[in-house]
Amino acid sequence: MEVVNSGNSSLQIPGYRIVRKINQGGMSTVYLAIQRSVGRQVALKVMSPVLNADPIFSERFQREANIVGQLSHPNIVGIHDIGRYRSLNYIAMDYMSGGSVAERLARGPMEPLEALNVVRQIAMALDHSHSKGYVHRDLKPENILFREDGSAVLSDFGVARAVAHTTRMTNSGMVVGTPHYMSPEQARGNTIDGRADLYSLGVVFYEMLSGAVPYLAEEAVAIAIKHLTDPIPKLPARYALYQSIIDRALAKDPVKRFQRGLEVADATDQLVAALAGKPSQQISQLNNVSVGVSSLARALFLTLFSDLRDRFSKIWQVKQGDPEETRHARKEQDTVVRLRQLVNEPMKHKRPWTLSTITAALLLGWASFSLFSPREPQHSEIPMLDNVSRLTGDTKAGANSPDIQQVNEEEAPAALKPARHDLANNGIHSVEATRARAQSRSLNPPQVSKAPDTQPSAIAPRESVISQENASATVFEKSENEASPTPSYGLTVKTEPEAARVRIMNITPRYQPGIRLKPGLYDVEVSAAGFIPYRRWVQVGDRDLKLTAKLQKSYIAGKTIRSKLNSGGFGPQMIVINSGGFSMGSEKFKNSRPAHRVNISKPFAISIHEITFAEYDRFALATGTSQPSDAGWGRGERPVINITWQEAQKYVEWLSNETGKKYRLPSEAEWEYAARAGIDHPFWWNRADARGKANCRRGCDSEFNSLFTTKSGPVGHYQANPFGLYDTAGNVAEWVQDCYQPGYDKSRTTASPVSIKNCQLRSVRGGSMREPSNRIGADYRKGLDENSRAKDIGIRVIMELN
Repeated sequence: MEVVNSGNSSLQIPGYRIVRKINQGGMSTVYLAIQRSVGRQVALKVMSPVLNADPIFSERFQREANIVGQLSHPNIVGIHDIGRYRSLNYIAMDYMSGGSVAERLARGPMEPLEALNVVRQIAMALDHSHSKGYVHRDLKPENILFREDGSAVLSDFGVARAVAHTTRMTNSGMVVGTPHYMSPEQARGNTIDGRADLYSLGVVFYEMLSGAVPYLAEEAVAIAIKHLTDPIPKLPARYALYQSIIDRALAKDPVKRFQRGLEVADATDQLVAALAGKPSQQISQLNNVSVGVSSLARALFLTLFSDLRDRFSKIWQVKQGDPEETRHARKEQDTVVRLRQLVNEPMKHKRPWTLSTITAALLLGWASFSLFSPREPQHSEIPMLDNVSRLTGDTKAGANSPDIQQVNEEEAPAALKPARHDLANNGIHSVEATRARAQSRSLNPPQVSKAPDTQPSAIAPRESVISQENASATVFEKSENEASPTPSYGLTVKTEPEAARVRIMNITPRYQPGIRLKPGLYDVEVSAAGFIPYRRWVQVGDRDLKLTAKLQKSYIAGKTIRSKLNSGGFGPQMIVINSGGFSMGSEKFKNSRPAHRVNISKPFAISIHEITFAEYDRFALATGTSQPSDAGWGRGERPVINITWQEAQKYVEWLSNETGKKYRLPSEAEWEYAARAGIDHPFWWNRADARGKANCRRGCDSEFNSLFTTKSGPVGHYQANPFGLYDTAGNVAEWVQDCYQPGYDKSRTTASPVSIKNCQLRSVRGGSMREPSNRIGADYRKGLDENSRAKDIGIRVIMELN
C-alpha cells in the first residue's frame, strides 16, 4: 500500500504505487502510478472529496464508469480498474505520455493538418460512443490526450455523465460541462444527444486553428449567452478552407449540424484529399463536396492577394519599428493550404470583368507551369489520419512494425503486392511531409498512364499506386452497366495470433473470413490484446484477396519483463521505458558540456537494478569464467563489481544466446534518459539534498558508509526513480557502451553510442558509494580503461524490444 501526501491528508490506494502527481482539477487529481499486480504504468484518477461525499454520485459513478469502461475504441482511453477505497472513488486508466491538446495549444495554434488529424480521430471515437448510447458532455482540449505515437485519445468518459445524472448535485447549481465548449442546448439545460459533443469538437477545432475559443466573456453566463445568440465566428482568411466544417459543427440548431461523428470524419477526409490533389475516399455517403474550377481560381486569386497583403503588412510593421507585431514569414509549405482556402465556398456575387481577367491570367500561368514543370513519379498517397500503431526502431516498414502481406505474392498480380516505404517515427504522416508532397503536385489529381496488361497497385501501409480509372472506383460506385450488378470479391485476413480481431473500418458489416466486397478501398484494422494494433488500406480489385497480418507484441511503459534462460531460471528483471526526448548533459561539469537535446527514437527495456552477483555468477559458472571478487562485502543481491568492460560484453552476449533476445549495455544517452526519468534536474528526486536517497561517500547519510570504510549496499535498498529504476545514483557506477570523450558533440541528437576505432577508454555513469553526492547525478560521467577492474563499478543492461 502506498501513502501519498495530498495537502494536509494522506492518500492510500491499495494495489498501486503512486509515483507522482500529474494534474489536479476541480473534480479530480490524477497520479502516475504503477499497478502492482501487473507492473503496469497507469494514470490513477482520484475523484474530489466534494464529489465523493455525495452517496448518490458515488453510486452512479461506479455504475456508469463500469459501463463506459467497456467501450473499446483505439481513440478512447482504456480503463483498467474502477474502485472505491475509504470513500474515495478512483479509476485506473491508460497513461498517455504525449500530453493533451491543451498543453499543445499552450505553445500556439496547431498546423491545420495536425488539427484535422485530431478532429478526425476524436470524431470516430465519438461516433463509437454515441452508437453505444453515451454522450461525453465535457469535450475540451484538456480531455483530448496524445499517445506516444501522436494519436489522439478521448478521455474522461463516464465521469461527466455520472455528474449529470446526480440529482442532488445538479439541483445545487453545478454546471455540467465547460462554458467555453458548451452547445446552446447544453447551456439551456435541455436534453442533449451526441450532436452536443460534435458542437464541442467544433469549438476545439476552431481553437486549434486560431489559438482562441470562439466566444469570450468574463462570466460563464455571458459565455453561454454568446453560444446561444452570437453568429458563428469566422476563421482568419488563410483558414477559410476549413470554415465549412466550423459552420456545420457550430450551428445553433442541432438539426443543421453534423449528425454523427462519421460525417465529421468524412468532411476531414475530403479536405485532406483536396489539399493533396487527390479524389477523396469517403467513409460513408453522408457528404458529397465537389471542387469546381471556379472555386479553385477564386482560391488561387484570394490566396495570392492574402500573400501580398501579409507581405506589405510585415514591411509596414518593420518600418514602424514595432518588433512585437512583426510576424515571421510564412513557411513555404503553407502555400498549398492557402491555395485551397475557398474551394468549398460558393460564389455569392458575380466577379467584375477585371477580376475575371486577372483570374484567367493566373489560371493560364498555373496551367503552363503544370504542363512544363518536371513531374514526380506518378503515384498518390492516402493520408492515414486514423489511430495508427506507433512504429518503433528502424523506420522501414516491416522492420519493427506489424506486417500485412499477401499469402502468395509471387502468384498474385503486381497490383496486389505490398510496397515498402519509409515511415515517420510516429506512424502517421507528419504535417510537413503531407504538405511537402502536396506542394510538389499540381492542383489536379495525378494522371497515371496505364501500361498494357497492368493492374492497379494495392494500397501499401502508407502509399499507393492507383490509376485514374481506379481512383474513382470507390466502395459505393455503381458499375458502368446500370443493368448488371457490381461484382464482389472475397477478402480473407489470416492473423497471427489467430485470436486477433479484424475490422473493416469504413463499412457497416462485420468482417467474416471471405466477406464479399465490391471493388474499392477498405480500411482494415487488426488488433489483439498484448499486441500493437495495425491498420492499413487495402484495395479489392477483380479477384479474391488473401492477406496475412502478423502483429508484434506490445510493450507498455512500466511493464516488467523477465526472459527465460535456456539453462533454466530467468534473466534480470527488466522494465519498459518509452521513447522520448530530453536534454542530455549539463554545464556543471566540464566533461558533461554542452547540454544538448537528444531523441530516444524507440522504447527499450532496462534492468530495474544493477546486475547482481547472483545473476553474474550464473553466467560465470555456465561459461567457466572466473568469478569476480566481492571485496568482502558479500555476494547474492549486492551489485557485481570487479568486472571489466570486456567481461560485461561477454555477459550480455551470453544473455542474448540464453534468451533469444538482444541484450547489450546501454548507450550513454539511454542510460541518462532512464536515470533522469523525465526530470530536468540531475537528481531524480529533483533537489540537491541526497540524504536517504542513495549510497554515496558524503551527503547521503548512507548506512553502508562510515568515516573510514565504504561498501556497496544490496540492490533496491533505496527508493526507485519515477521510471521504476533503482540505484541510478550512487551504490556502484556502471559501464556503458560508449567510447569516452571529454565533453559532447552537440550535433549528436540520437541515442546511438559513440564508437571510435581502437577505443580504450569507456564511459562510466551514475557515480558510486566512493564519491560525494555532487558526483552521483545523472549528468556526471567519467572515462576508464575498458580492461580495468574496480570495486565500485558494475553494470546495468538493456534488452531491445522487437
